[in-house]
Amino acid sequence: MKIAFAGKGGSGKSTTSALFTRYMNAVQNRPVLAIDADVNMNLSGLLGVEVAMDKLMANPDVADVIRNYIKGTNARVADISKFLPTTPPGEGSNLVRSVDDAALAPYSVRINDAPSLNLMSVGTYDKDGIGQTCYHSHLFVAENLLSHIALENDNDWVVCDMVAGTDAFAYSMHLQFDAIVLIAEPTPESAEVCRLYMELARESGIDGLIHLVANKIEDESDIEFIVKATGMTPIAALPHTSALKKLRQRGDAISTDFVTGDMATAMEKIMLAASKPALSAQDRMAMLYALHTKLNEKKWVQQGYGDVMSQIDPDFKITKVA
Repeated sequence: MKIAFAGKGGSGKSTTSALFTRYMNAVQNRPVLAIDADVNMNLSGLLGVEVAMDKLMANPDVADVIRNYIKGTNARVADISKFLPTTPPGEGSNLVRSVDDAALAPYSVRINDAPSLNLMSVGTYDKDGIGQTCYHSHLFVAENLLSHIALENDNDWVVCDMVAGTDAFAYSMHLQFDAIVLIAEPTPESAEVCRLYMELARESGIDGLIHLVANKIEDESDIEFIVKATGMTPIAALPHTSALKKLRQRGDAISTDFVTGDMATAMEKIMLAASKPALSAQDRMAMLYALHTKLNEKKWVQQGYGDVMSQIDPDFKITKVA
């Protein structure tokens, strides 16, 4: 399963991503690949590791290796410089079938020697890119990787800390998951982001993949506020936890101690909701084809990449068989 956590910056999406990662790995005994796709790169600290610059996915050398690997023998992609964020897999593509894929190991970090728990980070702006680059271009390689992940084992989970706000709708990030958990804290600002996110989800046809989770809840009135302000009923509520805040103030990582009791119950609700995707992988692939077709019409694509419609392989099917 591939699950992402989204929401307004500061709503707790990175913390919830870390909690869910710990829950799935330590409590449910599932192999997990965590992906930090947020420009602020908070997930590594929350999980207690550091990611070296030469391991970041947006590092050009790393991006080239990843694209070379997933390209495989797919003749529809002329070379790795022709990868767009919407470039789909096709005949000959190498699909990532396991969260422990050996090709990704050099660019992932094992978390606290936990069994089958690894982290990959996209990265943030570098010195040379300040004032000259957009973070969305950093995300291209993450979108390429995610579109080529087709896990063979249902026990394997990819957990992604998404870009903040509605940035996931810029290209194809919103299409890459079996479920998206939208984090809502009881504030007007967070509720407004959630409403806008759902509007965009409906317009793009993925609203069935969205699951609202209330966060930083102190009493029932907080839940009532979120329901009224967003027009949605949360599938789970996470309590305001002063111990968690103090832990982060000390710079300590989130441990499995925080996924017990009510927190574990909430994480289980998220897991169960995500385990029943409203769209199949092939449904999402069809949506990716549609986005790719629209992107091909853009002037910057035609000038920089040429006509890329031939990258779509209409006969390609994602199956469970590697």
